[in-house]
Amino acid sequence: MKTSERLYHHARKDLGMAEAPGGVSHPRIKLAIETAARWLDGDDSKTAWCGCLMGLWCLELGLGVPKAYYRAISWLDWGHEVDTADAELGDLVVLKRAGGNHVALLDHIREQRWHLLGGNQSNTTSIAPYAEDLVLGVRRAA
Repeated sequence: MKTSERLYHHARKDLGMAEAPGGVSHPRIKLAIETAARWLDGDDSKTAWCGCLMGLWCLELGLGVPKAYYRAISWLDWGHEVDTADAELGDLVVLKRAGGNHVALLDHIREQRWHLLGGNQSNTTSIAPYAEDLVLGVRRAA
């Protein structure tokens, strides 16, 4: 199995994991945030945690992480670049979005919509669609 597929299947174990209401963070999300940087607010409702969770997944598989990986944009320095036309299951995708960026794993592409598995997608770990024009880059584990 390719490394990107291993990463994808590992990440799927966290599907449905959601922010806990009332400032009580989900334990695994809190772990991801604290592992990324102890100074980050561990409250998952106050901290953008997509990069933190991506980092936790990569660390658990021994794939390494970029410096300041809690910032989604940092993932453009991870692995090696892949042309969007060659993107495959489990490739890491960095998106632009209002208020910052986002990082998630490719599930599939259909009708110019990129369906991505990631954390902090509507406050949960889910597979969600994104417009193709939001893609800043695609990376694959080295």
